[in-house]
Amino acid sequence: MNERQMQFRVGVVVFATMIIGGVLATLNGPLLTGWLPWGRSTYEVGIKVDKAPGVDQNTPVRKNGILIGRVKAIEEQLDGILIRTEINSTRPLYAEYQPHIRSTVIGDATIDFEFDFKHKRLPADAPRVPDDFVFNGVADESAFDAIAKFSDLKQDIAEATHSLNQAGQEVGKLAQNLNRTFGDDNQEGRVNHLVQTTDRAMNKFADTMTAFNEIFGDVPGQAVQPTGNQPLRTTQPPLPAQPPLPVQPPFNPQAPQGVQPAPSGPEMRMRLRQSLNEMPDAMRDLRATLHQFQIVLQSAEKNFKNMEGFTEPLGQKGPELSAGLLKAVSGLDQLVVDLNALTQSLNNRTGTIGRLLHDDQVYENLNRLMFNFNRVLADVDDLAFRLKPAVDNARIFLDKVATEPGRIITGGLNPSTVK
Repeated sequence: MNERQMQFRVGVVVFATMIIGGVLATLNGPLLTGWLPWGRSTYEVGIKVDKAPGVDQNTPVRKNGILIGRVKAIEEQLDGILIRTEINSTRPLYAEYQPHIRSTVIGDATIDFEFDFKHKRLPADAPRVPDDFVFNGVADESAFDAIAKFSDLKQDIAEATHSLNQAGQEVGKLAQNLNRTFGDDNQEGRVNHLVQTTDRAMNKFADTMTAFNEIFGDVPGQAVQPTGNQPLRTTQPPLPAQPPLPVQPPFNPQAPQGVQPAPSGPEMRMRLRQSLNEMPDAMRDLRATLHQFQIVLQSAEKNFKNMEGFTEPLGQKGPELSAGLLKAVSGLDQLVVDLNALTQSLNNRTGTIGRLLHDDQVYENLNRLMFNFNRVLADVDDLAFRLKPAVDNARIFLDKVATEPGRIITGGLNPSTVK
C-alpha cells in the first residue's frame, strides 16, 4: 500500500464519518428533519406581531421551554409582521397558547408559546390548531430596554429631588413663621404676647369698673328697702352729706407745665358723684330742649318718609347680603382649620414628606442606587467589549465555510494543500 492509497482511504473514512455525524446531529439536534425521507413531519403556524427584534430564519420556537420547531420565513405586511414557523407534528399547539418573543443580552431571540397553568386549565376537548393557523404574538422588552427606560427616569428623579428640596425650604420658612407666631423654648411668640396684653387690658378694665361702681353705685349703709307697711317713695331721698371739697388754687397760665396740682382718684370720683346729684336740674332743662327738638324731628320725619322709597329696595336685599357675609366668614374659618391641619402634617416626622425632609437615609439610599446602576452599566459595556473578538472570529469562520464548503473535505483528503 503506497502513500496515495493511504491518503484516499483516510479521506473516505473522514468523509463518511462527517456524513454520519451530520445525519445523527440532525436527527437528535434542534434542526428540523422534515426534509429527510425518514424525518419527522411538520406543520406550519403563523405569528402576527408588531415588531420582531432579533428574529431571523431558523430562530428556535419553544413551548413551555421545550424546543418544538424553528422559524421558516418572515413576511412584512401593512398591519405588522407575520412570522411563519415549522412545528413538529408530535408537538401540538392550542389556541389558548400565546407566543412571546424574547431577546437575550447578546441579541439572540427565541419564540416561546406559554400558557398560565397556575390560574387556568386547558379544556379536556381542546382541539389542536390546524395548519396555517395564525397566533397573535407579543414582543417582550429586553433587559437593555428596561435599563434604557430606567436611564430616562434619571432626569425625572433629579427634577423630583429638586422639587422636594424647594418644598422643604418652603416648609422651613413656614415653620419659622409659626415659631415667630407661637414662640419656642427660647423666644416668646406673638400669641403669648397677645394673651399677656389682653390680661393686662382686662385688669385695667376691672379697675375701671371698680371706679365706675364707686361713682354710680349705692353708698354702703344708705340703701333703704321698702317694707310692706311703708309706701313707696315718689321723691328722691336726700343725698348723704359729702365732705367738703378742697379748695383748688386758681389756674395760672403763666405757671410752668406740671405745677398745677392734679386731683387724686378719690377726689375725682367725688366730683363726678356730685355732678350726678345735679343731674335732675339738668334733666329738666334737657326735657325742655327735647320738646323743641321733637318739633325738629317731626320735620325730619317728613324727609325720612321721602327717603323711604330709596332705602326700601336696599332693605329687601339685606338677608342676601348677610347670608353672603356669613358664608365668607365660614369659608375663612375653614381655611384656617385646613391650614392648621396642613401645618401639623408637614411637621410630622413620621409622614412621607416629613421623612424626606428630615431623614438623610433616603438621600443616601438614592445615591447608592445610582452608584450601583453605573457599575452595572460599566460591567455590561466591558462584557460586550470582550465578546466582540469572539463574534468577529465566528463570523469570519462561517463566511469562509459558506463561501467554500469544500475546503473541509479537501483538507481531509489532502492535508498538505490546506493553508
